[in-house]
Amino acid sequence: MSSRLLRCRAAVACLALLPATLAAQRRTPERDLGGQQPLGVRVHVRSATLAGDSVTIVYAVENVRAGGEDFSALLLATPAPVVRMPRPARLEWVTQPRYRKRKISAWVLVENEMLHTGQTSPDLTIVARGVPGLVRYWAVPDLTAHPPRYIDEDETQDGYFVFADTGTTVGVVPVSARATPASLAERLSLLLRRACGPLGWIGKAGICQSLDVKLAHARAALAAGDRVRARHELGAFVNELDAQHGPQPGKAVSDAAHALLSVNAAYLAALL
Repeated sequence: MSSRLLRCRAAVACLALLPATLAAQRRTPERDLGGQQPLGVRVHVRSATLAGDSVTIVYAVENVRAGGEDFSALLLATPAPVVRMPRPARLEWVTQPRYRKRKISAWVLVENEMLHTGQTSPDLTIVARGVPGLVRYWAVPDLTAHPPRYIDEDETQDGYFVFADTGTTVGVVPVSARATPASLAERLSLLLRRACGPLGWIGKAGICQSLDVKLAHARAALAAGDRVRARHELGAFVNELDAQHGPQPGKAVSDAAHALLSVNAAYLAALL
């Protein structure tokens, strides 16, 4: 049997064994890596676009830790209904929107060639019904080198998650059936505070303050029933995000912050 087929079967089999409880999982430092460092990645948000009731988000995973493990798979919490996951343009991938009824999407490399340190994946795209929100990701090391220690009686021991490099990124979350323009504006303000605060996705306090003022004006307009003014303030909010986003030196808004905030603002504006 070919090594490629063996790897494909191993990847699919491991993905079928998702644990029932993820919140308590942590990377275990006791694993013997033979002098290697654990896997370390950056999950880049290339773009996010809104079309009707669906959002398309494009990611790329960069393996960044010198001397670290190879990258094998990206798992992404996806609480919103998945519409499609186009096959990446380069390398051989298995893509699946759900595993064991868990709301987790996955891109899994099935070729022998992994992403080594310094390499970046092709675009990994997901389309789902909802709006951008904050979700958890798990970047998984090479499963052929470190098979998950899955125990049927105790699913929380699944090494697929225990050994992953994990963090927060932008994903698609469902819109609450009870959502109103006012509640969506409040949610947008909370997301801005996360981007400006613990996530560090907006790098200048002055820009954060200016964006927060524009959202405060939009919320005040909604409270007064002035939807025209609220749309104007949301437009000014998006214009400032656009102006402060880009690869040029001195730009304060990261790709992740722009994807998270601008699409939510556009969704809200479309309701007014």
